[in-house]
Amino acid sequence: MKNNSLAMLATISLALGLASLIGYIDPAVCEGLKQGAFGSCEQSAQEHIWAFWGFAGFGILTLVGGTIRSRRMRARDIKSNLG
Repeated sequence: MKNNSLAMLATISLALGLASLIGYIDPAVCEGLKQGAFGSCEQSAQEHIWAFWGFAGFGILTLVGGTIRSRRMRARDIKSNLG
């Protein structure tokens, strides 16, 4: 079995992206926080959206890049074995 740490990182990143959507706070139904609190509902919602796109984007790009790299290496190995 081959150890593929980039695939593991991509999978974890995709899971974190999904978790950020599960924890999403809709600002339309969120009760306003008191002044001096950690942040507003709108700020929290924006952070969750940015986290989703960041984690999901990294995960998808890493998986696609790894797949392309793997196919190129496999094609190169087949070509070198034939020639």
